[in-house]
Amino acid sequence: MELKVDEIKELSPIKFNYEEIKNWVIEKSKEYKSIVYTEDTIENAKTDRATLNKVTKAINDEKIRLKKEVLKPFEDFEKKCKELQGIMSEATNSIDSQIKSFEEKEQNKKREQIKEIFNTQIGDFKDLISFETIFNSRWLNKTYSIKNIEEEIKHIVVKTNNDFEVIDGQIKDEVINKQVKAYYFKNITEPTVLGNSLQEGLKIVEANKKLEEFKKQQEIKQEIKTEKVKVDTEKIEVIENNEVTEKIETTETIDFRVWVTKEQKMKLREFLIQNNIKYGKVD
Repeated sequence: MELKVDEIKELSPIKFNYEEIKNWVIEKSKEYKSIVYTEDTIENAKTDRATLNKVTKAINDEKIRLKKEVLKPFEDFEKKCKELQGIMSEATNSIDSQIKSFEEKEQNKKREQIKEIFNTQIGDFKDLISFETIFNSRWLNKTYSIKNIEEEIKHIVVKTNNDFEVIDGQIKDEVINKQVKAYYFKNITEPTVLGNSLQEGLKIVEANKKLEEFKKQQEIKQEIKTEKVKVDTEKIEVIENNEVTEKIETTETIDFRVWVTKEQKMKLREFLIQNNIKYGKVD
């Protein structure tokens, strides 16, 4: 089906008093540009502005009105074209849906085929490299052959084995070695995964050194603290022993009699008690 449209006849130019209005606009523009308004004539300025705005609006309104008139035939044509497109879109969408459904089934089938190849080729890395991690969405394209996909999966396995030999040769610590390989598996699809993994190993070694240094510093601080407490305790014991010795050395026994009243006797007794002076009867 072919869309046949009658050729549009050339439209005649819209005629109006263009030159007359143009001359008036130029004249008025010069006139108003040369006016300097003062405080006394500011109201005149507002009136002049309103006059010019009115003329401008009249020109614009007429332009819009004529544009609508000229476009009426096109608007009717446009409306009918959109109606035809809508009818065709319903059929197109139906076909498109079926095509997408078919392509999706084909891709799912190819994905399962790729997964079988992966399970066959992955070998010892079965529980370490996941299919989802290395899966490339471009493999589902029709132009991507199963043979090329199989070669790429084989390459991943061979490369991983070779890279692990390098890692084992450079990282002897068993714990760090495992950490580096875990990093490798996580980033296996990156082109520079080997270099990045070795760099990660160096970071781990450096971090462990810093932790070990920190641990030693903490142990030294604790030892100093413990030694200080021990020294302080010994000092206290020495001071206490000296005080006891001093007390023993300066203690004297004095026997004497006093003649006191009952009230004086009580005060003397109170004085002895308050000053920790031992007293007793004289035999």
